[in-house]
Amino acid sequence: MTNEYEQCMTENARLQLLLDQETQEKEQAQQDLKNKSNFVAFLSHEIRNPANGIVAMSQLLGETELTEEQQSYLEIIQASNDSLMELINGILDISRLEAGKMTVTTNPFDLINTIEDLIYMLAPQAFEKEVEIILDIESEIPLFVVGDSLKLRQIFLNLIQNSIKFTHTGQIVFELKRVPSLQNDRINVCFAVRDTGIGMSEDQVSKIFDVYAQVHEASEHNYGGTGLGLAITKNLIELLDGKIEVLSEKGKGTSVEINLSFERYTDIPSIPFEDDVLTDMRFLLLEQHPLSRHVIASMLEGWGAIVECAEEATEALTHRTRQGEFDVVLADLKTVDEDEEFYTLSEIKGVNVFLLARLGEKVEDEKRSRFRSIITKPIRKLHLLNAILAMDKNVQE
Repeated sequence: MTNEYEQCMTENARLQLLLDQETQEKEQAQQDLKNKSNFVAFLSHEIRNPANGIVAMSQLLGETELTEEQQSYLEIIQASNDSLMELINGILDISRLEAGKMTVTTNPFDLINTIEDLIYMLAPQAFEKEVEIILDIESEIPLFVVGDSLKLRQIFLNLIQNSIKFTHTGQIVFELKRVPSLQNDRINVCFAVRDTGIGMSEDQVSKIFDVYAQVHEASEHNYGGTGLGLAITKNLIELLDGKIEVLSEKGKGTSVEINLSFERYTDIPSIPFEDDVLTDMRFLLLEQHPLSRHVIASMLEGWGAIVECAEEATEALTHRTRQGEFDVVLADLKTVDEDEEFYTLSEIKGVNVFLLARLGEKVEDEKRSRFRSIITKPIRKLHLLNAILAMDKNVQE
């Protein structure tokens, strides 16, 4: 019995020794990681100082008189500067996250306006590729929430830029929906970025959050990038106690969903109008893009409007508009660009025609004057509603 007891004590001592060794090794590994992150952060910061000088001097040089050959060299330098600063900033963010030095700040901010402003900044890059950008935002989101707006902006800057980079046809849709919360003082929101880009295989999806991973290296397109953006994005989401899910199919596109929780600030709605504000108003929507057509029609119907959709302005629709069957016509510029018959509608009293034009799309003054208003795409929900409500009272009735 004594021997068994002694053996048991010896085994316990051995296990305790192993546990202590493992604890020490873990603490040492954590310290090594912290030291490495601190060193990388320090080094990146020191590199950024002379890099900023190069950027500033390059900009000043661009303002001097240069030959065509010198200008081409300068453009290469400036492109290299941009790539270098992107890499440095990415390394700084990663090292700060790994060292636990990235902090969260909380302030009241307008969630919808923050997202819409960001998308407006990036939309022209997509439109240049003939890729549609569509906003699909629920009205249930309150006007203000409390959270870290700068980190939220950085998260979606990375995701939307990625979608634009890897999407060459079709559309990119940004969805924003409120989801139920068990806590009365919290606002839970689901963000989604869905594109019809080149997509990824399951193996590629499993690697996209790895630091320096570039899953589309072997491609006919030179996508570039540092491979840090998505790693930083995932870390920022986790820092905000959020969750991210990525679904993708090669050749068919990618869907990224992010769930984040914000502190409640106010119950004032982001759309300060009743759901039936457009009840019985009749709309004709002329829009070639099917998903954009569906989203715009859903907005109008959500306010009680009656909506008829078409891909083009046919003679029959033009005739019905002349006869007063529609209170408002919403027409996409690309749908009616060369349709002179359609443009004469604006000269008829009582016909309210709004032009939908992509951000940055040029509308000549003569053409612009024919419409009651120009509504910019991607369409902001409140902008669309305000433009309609700004019509004469007799038109609303």
